[in-house]
Amino acid sequence: MSHVLLVNMPFSNLRWPNLGPSLLKAALTERGIACDIAYLNFDFAERVGLERYNWIADCFAFVLGGERLFATHYFDRPLPDDESYFRDVLLAADEGLTDADRADFFAVDRHVEPFLERAAAAFDWSQYALVGFATTFQQTIPSLCLARRIKRIRPEIRIAFGGAACEGEMGIELLRQFPEIDYVFLGEADHAFPAVVEQILDGAAVELPPGVVSRESLCGDLLPACCELPNPPGAEKLLVHDLDTLPYPDFDDYFARLGASRLKTELDPLLFYEMSRGCWWGQKHHCAFCGLNGSSLAFRSKSPRRVVDELRYLVQRHGVDRGCAADNILDHRYFKTLLPMLAEADLGFQFVCEMKCNLTRRQVELLLSAGLGAAQLGIETFATPILKLIGKGASALHNVQALKWLSEPGIEVKWNVLYGFPKEDPADYAALAELLPSLYHLAPPLAVGRVRLDRFSPYFEDPAAHGMANPRPNRAFGYVYPFGDDVLRRMAYYYEYDYADGRNPLDYAAPMLQAVQTWQDLNRSVTLSAYDRPDGVLILHDTRPGAETFERRLTGVERLVYLDCDAGRSLGNIARRLKDQPAGQRMEEAPLGRLLDGWVHQRIMARLDGRYLSLALRRVRG
Repeated sequence: MSHVLLVNMPFSNLRWPNLGPSLLKAALTERGIACDIAYLNFDFAERVGLERYNWIADCFAFVLGGERLFATHYFDRPLPDDESYFRDVLLAADEGLTDADRADFFAVDRHVEPFLERAAAAFDWSQYALVGFATTFQQTIPSLCLARRIKRIRPEIRIAFGGAACEGEMGIELLRQFPEIDYVFLGEADHAFPAVVEQILDGAAVELPPGVVSRESLCGDLLPACCELPNPPGAEKLLVHDLDTLPYPDFDDYFARLGASRLKTELDPLLFYEMSRGCWWGQKHHCAFCGLNGSSLAFRSKSPRRVVDELRYLVQRHGVDRGCAADNILDHRYFKTLLPMLAEADLGFQFVCEMKCNLTRRQVELLLSAGLGAAQLGIETFATPILKLIGKGASALHNVQALKWLSEPGIEVKWNVLYGFPKEDPADYAALAELLPSLYHLAPPLAVGRVRLDRFSPYFEDPAAHGMANPRPNRAFGYVYPFGDDVLRRMAYYYEYDYADGRNPLDYAAPMLQAVQTWQDLNRSVTLSAYDRPDGVLILHDTRPGAETFERRLTGVERLVYLDCDAGRSLGNIARRLKDQPAGQRMEEAPLGRLLDGWVHQRIMARLDGRYLSLALRRVRG
C-alpha cells in the first residue's frame, strides 16, 4: 500500500481538469510518491448522457440537485420524498420546470447504484494507502457513497476529504457526522497534504499540520459534545504565501481519461490554471455578498515570468490552446507586467479570467492582445448607490463602459444580474428599467437572481447589520442530509434569509427583471454600431427595439463629441475639450447639454453618474 488515489466525483465540470488534485499529485510526485487521479465524473456522464449531466451540474448546483440524487443511496434514515423535493426546492428555484423535467431529473437515480458498484470494483484497492476526495461541485454525497464502499472493502485505507465544501466549520462537521472520513483538510492543502501522506506511508503516528483535522485530533472516536468547540486543535489554516514555489499542475490523468471517453468528440477541453489566490479588493473592501474566498482572502499572485512559463509548459504538453483562470480577480499589476509578456510570448493561447469593471479602453486592448478570449465581469447591477452599498468598488459607469468595450470584439462576456440587496432603494429599480433597453445591443447577462446569503460573506458574519433576519440553511440541505438544524447550520454554505423590513423585492424589481428577460431573448441579435468613415462622417446603425431611425450620420462637432464620449465624460469636461478645437468644431455648453440629453433620449448615449457615455460599438468596415 504505497500509492495515493485522488478521486474526482460527479458533478465536476468535464471540460477541464480539477486543479486542486492536479496540484496535489504534482507535489506528491516531487516527493517520489506514486499518485493517480480518477476522473469518475466521466464514468457517470457516460452513463446518463452529456446533456443531462451538464444540466444537473450547471442548473441545480445551488439547490444540491446532484447531491440529492446520491443521498438516497447513502443514508439509511428516510429523507423527504422526491415529490416534496421537486415541489419545495426545485420548483421554488425555477418555476419554469415541467413534469418532463421532473421525470428526466429523477430518471438519473437508476444510474447511481450501478455507477457506484462499478467504481468500487474498478480499482485494486490493496495498492492504496490513502484515497482523497475533492468536494466542491456537488461532490460531497457522491464522494461519501464511494468512501463507504472503499472502507467496506479495505477498512485500513485512510480517507481524506478536502475542497471548498470542507472549508472551516463545514469540514469539521463532515468529520463529525461521517465515519468513513479519517482526515479533513480545511483549506489550502498544498503543503499539509504531502506532509500527512508521507507520515502515513512511513507508518508513523500522524502529527497533523495546521489546517488539518482528524477524528483523534477532535475528541476521539466517540465524538462527544466537546467537538462543538468553534476552533478545535489544528483547525487553523496554512496559506501558501509564495505561489511561485508550487509545482506545475499534473493534468495527465484528465487528458488520458478524456482521450478514452466516448464523449471526447462532444467536449472542447480547456486548461484550468491559476495566477493568484484570494482577492486584493476584498482585502480592502469585502463585497457584502461574496463568500468565494472563504477565510483565505489574503491576496497572493504568481510572478509574471512564472505564469508565462507555466502556460507555455501546459500548452505544449497537452496541445490545448484555450484555458480558464481559477482566479477570483485579476491582479491589477498584471496590466503593466504579465499582459505585455503574454502578448510578446505569442503562445497562441486564449484565456478566460474574472476581473473588476473599473477598466480603461487601453487595459481592454492589453487584455485582448494578451489572448483574452472571454471575460467574466463582476457587474451585478448598473445602479451606483447599490454598488456602493455592497462595496463593489465600481460604479454604473464603470460597468457599462467595460461591458461596451468587451462586447465590441465579439468575445464571450459572462456576467450576472443580482437584485434584492437588503437596504437597497427601490427607486433605483425604476432607473434601471429605463436604462436597460439602451443596452440591448451589448452582451446580455447569463443569469439573474436574488442575492444569496453565503457562508464567509459579510452578510453571513453579521446579517442583522445588513438588514437580514432569520438566517437559515438553504432548504435544499434538509432534503439531502437527515440531520437537525444545528448540524445543517454548520454544514451549509448557502443560506436563506428574510428581510428585516419585510420587503418583497419583486414588488419593485419586476419591470427591471422583465427588461433583463427581453435583453436575454434578443441576445446580440440587434445592434447599435458606429462606423467612422475617412471622410469625417460617423455613421450609426441602430436595430434595437424602439429605435427612432436605422441610420444616423454625425459630422463636424457632433462627430467629435460622440467619439469623445467613448469613455464617460462630464458636460463641463466635454465643453472644455471643445474649446481647443478649430472654429466650426466648437459648441457652447448650453446647446451641448441639449445635444447630449437628446442623444440620451434617443438611447444612443447614456448619462451615468453625471457623465455622458456613447453606447455605439465601434466597427471597422471590411
